Amino acid sequence: MKQITSDVYLMKMAQTDSRAPQVNVYFLKNEKLLIDAGPDNYPCYLELQQNLKSLGIDLKQVSVVITHHHPDHVGLLKYFPEETAVYADPGVRYYGTTAYLNAIEEQTQQLQTLGIPPHAIDQIKAQLQKRFLPFLENVNFKDLNQLSISSVRIHRLCGHSPADIVFQKDNFFFGGDLILKGIYFNILLDIDPINQKLCLLDQEYGQNIKKILTAFKIQTWCPGHGDPMNLSSLVKVNHKYQKLRQLIHQRITQSFSFSDYDSAVREIYSYFPRLNDYFYLSDILTVIK
Repeated sequence: MKQITSDVYLMKMAQTDSRAPQVNVYFLKNEKLLIDAGPDNYPCYLELQQNLKSLGIDLKQVSVVITHHHPDHVGLLKYFPEETAVYADPGVRYYGTTAYLNAIEEQTQQLQTLGIPPHAIDQIKAQLQKRFLPFLENVNFKDLNQLSISSVRIHRLCGHSPADIVFQKDNFFFGGDLILKGIYFNILLDIDPINQKLCLLDQEYGQNIKKILTAFKIQTWCPGHGDPMNLSSLVKVNHKYQKLRQLIHQRITQSFSFSDYDSAVREIYSYFPRLNDYFYLSDILTVIK
């Protein structure tokens, strides 16, 4: 655990897949508030308890806020005391329901009409199914509007997921996965919990990143992965991302074809190591609507 200020602490949690990046969980000591819970990895739960104990705090005294629904940020809730109050967007609970599983099946079948090869559709389906977390139905979720901590402000955005939340304390902004250093595939296919359809929020993402960089008075940006950044570093990270995205999207426009899917993907994403087709298609489908 690393102390950032007298009140803000950072815990980096390992995922069970050693290839996956560590997940940042932040703790506001004065507020007894965790920002995100971390991945489903029981040793991390034990480590969390020990870290809190070193600050003289029991986990039962702590509340949790959630930046977005992805398993690496909410998975550890499986082990929390059942009375723990978890403040999140109402849609988070949806990803623990059979309605979510049914929507995955229905929506991925419709991708066949675009000419996406079956093996790529299977990878999209599998990736979305990994986000099905049935224990969420038993979590003590609270309305985010009822968070009665005056020192913490809530900014409702979207782009990385259908409902991203940025939490602000003074000039510290806890942004989940909205802006990450060294991560290109960040606008991801998801199921919208409201209309239960596949969504890609590339326009909303662009608008909200602009808002973050121009309207928020950022001293420190605390991301869901990687190290905290000042505003200057954040602007540079976004500029590098936008330049690469422009280059990749030009390649997609010029040379992508579903009829020659595998070779087109290899050529367009030659900069990257081989990834799951879910990530490639999350990017491609923002260009080919």
